[in-house]
Amino acid sequence: MERYKHPYYETVGKGKDIMLLKLAKKARLDNRVQTIPLPRPETKKQTNKENQRCRVAGWGSIKTNGSIVDDLRVVDVSIINLQVCQGIWSGLPLPDSVICAGGYGTNKGFCQGDSGGPLVCDGKAVGVVSFNNNKNCNYPNVPNIYTETSKYLDWIKSIIKPYE
Repeated sequence: MERYKHPYYETVGKGKDIMLLKLAKKARLDNRVQTIPLPRPETKKQTNKENQRCRVAGWGSIKTNGSIVDDLRVVDVSIINLQVCQGIWSGLPLPDSVICAGGYGTNKGFCQGDSGGPLVCDGKAVGVVSFNNNKNCNYPNVPNIYTETSKYLDWIKSIIKPYE
């Protein structure tokens, strides 16, 4: 397996928290293993509307300091307006190219071990799990943060193009 970390990634707080993995062999797609399409470049402005219902999936903990789970978990989360999100995260300037969803005003969102998991809206992988507030998963007081995949489509294409 090969890993392709974004060349300008430093820390989650500085953004560009995205990595691609090239599997050692082609995955066999069936009713248990499926792909999730990325958003199209021309639909960037139409995605990620405030209060849009999306889903996040992962095998991470289901509570703060909990153990990881054996079954894939999926929860519904709502997109939070980026300006509102920035105001709530007032102590930390959010990186560019993020989506805020879940974790605020709800007990639904992601937890430790879910990093890299997809945020899926309208059947497209619009985000990648990035970080939450001090690893607090129970009743967070700020939204969860995702890397917005549409901002990295050119980079993704540059990595996968030689393998197409």
